[in-house]
Amino acid sequence: MDDWKTIPTGEAATGFGDQVETRAKLSALRASMFGADVDAVYLEGFANVAWLCGGRGNRVVTDSPTGLCGILVGANGAWLLTPSNEEGRLRAEVFADLPLPVVARPWYQLPLWQAARPLLPQAARWLADVAVPGAGDAGPMLADLRRVLGETDMQRYRSLGAETAEALETALLEVRPGWSELEVAGAMAAALKARDIQPSVVLVGTRARAERFRHPVPTAAVIDGGLIASTTAVRHGLHASATRCLSFGRVPGELAEKHATVVDVDTAYLAESRPGLTLGQAFAAGEKRFTAGGFYDDWKEHHQGGTTGYAGREVFSQPGVEYALAAGMAVAWNPTVPGAKSEDTFLVREEGLEQLTRAIASPWPMIGESITREGILVVD
Repeated sequence: MDDWKTIPTGEAATGFGDQVETRAKLSALRASMFGADVDAVYLEGFANVAWLCGGRGNRVVTDSPTGLCGILVGANGAWLLTPSNEEGRLRAEVFADLPLPVVARPWYQLPLWQAARPLLPQAARWLADVAVPGAGDAGPMLADLRRVLGETDMQRYRSLGAETAEALETALLEVRPGWSELEVAGAMAAALKARDIQPSVVLVGTRARAERFRHPVPTAAVIDGGLIASTTAVRHGLHASATRCLSFGRVPGELAEKHATVVDVDTAYLAESRPGLTLGQAFAAGEKRFTAGGFYDDWKEHHQGGTTGYAGREVFSQPGVEYALAAGMAVAWNPTVPGAKSEDTFLVREEGLEQLTRAIASPWPMIGESITREGILVVD
């Protein structure tokens, strides 16, 4: 495993998954249902519907954990449940080529799960990922299923990652001293939305605020000297996180040392992000590099990331966490010290790491050899 390295990215895709993908995931879900001795599962959670249905979304309110349609999966069938006011759009667009039987319910007779009960045998045992009287919790089962990504999930993730990095970097290259953090955030959000990507997190910190706060939510503060900008971006239910640092003119020596520290920590985390190792083992490697850089307990000031995918962070890394990584998982680490941060999204493969959030022809300097990380871009 000494040759662990960043490897070239694979095939990308921008569209929804096909019927073959959803049939395979239905088979996996039914196998889990059989093992848990349940007859049906009802899904309304955004992450779970997107995973099962090839990236198709079910929500209108973009920050809601649930959507406006649901999927009922039984041993021998699956149904799309929708309120009447959403039926036409879902049939014509999102689910047009995924021919699930549709059960519509008047929008004024919600909650939607009530339409699922008549489709099940009277004594059916079922789980749901929303609160349903008499149903168990489907959350843990679906989380286990979606955390190891299939090839079709990975293809959509590659497209999302590349376009997220492209949008972030394109927006930042337009920034000039005198812009406010809010204006930078607006440019980032516009670049993402233009690529059909939903910005879930947009952080912008001028140097003074990045020194004080690990989560620099944008304000009217004026950019002076440089900035740190971060985003978590969503498409097809998948989440891509990335951070870029920009300097107008020469990077101050102290800031260069701080950035070198977060890159060193990030690299240590990634070097241990291998199939069979645990998040706790990776965390311990990064903790040592914090100490080597003179920032002994800085990991306590902000979460360090962990696995990602159909949630911003599927499992957070903490000291001693015995959650084992596997090929097909994604990781996004985000170590910080005052004024510096390093973050990107990677696929864990048997042969190495794929950096998903890498823009083609990016002007950002790269640091490292076997595992490379972004430096600070200097704009004169």
